[in-house]
Amino acid sequence: MTEQTPVTQEDVARRAGVSRSVVSYVLNNGPRKVSEETRQRVLAAINELEYRPNEFAQRLKQGSDAVQNAIGIVTGGKGYNLIERPYYNMILSGLYDYAYQQHQQITFLVYWDALHDPIFFNKHIHEQEISSLILILPSLIPQAKKDQSLLDQMVARIPSIVSLEEMVRDLPTVGIDRAAAAHTAMSHLIGLGHQRIVFIGLNDQRVTGHRQALLEHNLPVDPTLIAFLEGSSAPTGSAYNITTRFLEDRVDFTAIFTATDEAAIGAIAAVKDHGLRVPEDIAVVSIDNIELASMVRPALTTVDIPKHMLARVAIQSLQTQKAFPGQSQVSTMLPTKLIIRESCGANRAP
Repeated sequence: MTEQTPVTQEDVARRAGVSRSVVSYVLNNGPRKVSEETRQRVLAAINELEYRPNEFAQRLKQGSDAVQNAIGIVTGGKGYNLIERPYYNMILSGLYDYAYQQHQQITFLVYWDALHDPIFFNKHIHEQEISSLILILPSLIPQAKKDQSLLDQMVARIPSIVSLEEMVRDLPTVGIDRAAAAHTAMSHLIGLGHQRIVFIGLNDQRVTGHRQALLEHNLPVDPTLIAFLEGSSAPTGSAYNITTRFLEDRVDFTAIFTATDEAAIGAIAAVKDHGLRVPEDIAVVSIDNIELASMVRPALTTVDIPKHMLARVAIQSLQTQKAFPGQSQVSTMLPTKLIIRESCGANRAP
């Protein structure tokens, strides 16, 4: 196999119809100003030629070990909600910890929106930079043609990719059955005698599990008791506001099931701020089992998602893909477990 000749700034300049110095100005954001029209031509040429600055090509001189052990993380959307949320902090800490144990290195964590910059994309999403990728929150990747084209390039370039929690394309996925987790939480509340149960969460498999549990117990699915969070960037505050609205509208309900612990904490705060008690007046159950779930009062009954195990199996999936290139890879669904604490009322002293 002949080694591919590296693309140079001169190649980019010829493709864009500009001088080499203009290409340099675009790459370095100065020192001279470049018109937006010219900048876009240069960026288009960079994208077409897959140009990468020489400093990033130096990995080739270091040998392949650094690349083979390098893992990148790409998150859907803008990503700020990922860093802020305790749930994803636990997954990220697990990814970094287990990668280190396996002598792997996570070299970057980037947000999907940042990949629209072709310079940034070619720097990070390249076989000379990494051998593996982990996708988090892939459902937030837009369906627009340009975004799907970027995803196509990503899959073509990087040989080992795993998606966490949510399936995208036919990539191997490590996740949990969200509908089953919701079914477990709802069945527990129904078993305690609750029939009017508010659902607060995103419109995904968890609301499906909520409905299935009601139907299996011959209870009606009341759409007035279902409230969807507007987004995942501030679930606690949104759940507080939703619960407040239910209480102030005097809606008839005795329990709340939230799709996340953070939403449950917001709901509990709203209940208490309205002079009611948890679980005596309103029971609360959720999904996630973040560290705070055992610290709030009353302690939160929740379905545990094995966050560190998600991270461990994701790294193992990447290693398996590299060990058996070209072979079909399986997805993995991890088990969940109901953790019963005080917020549901089951642990109250007689």
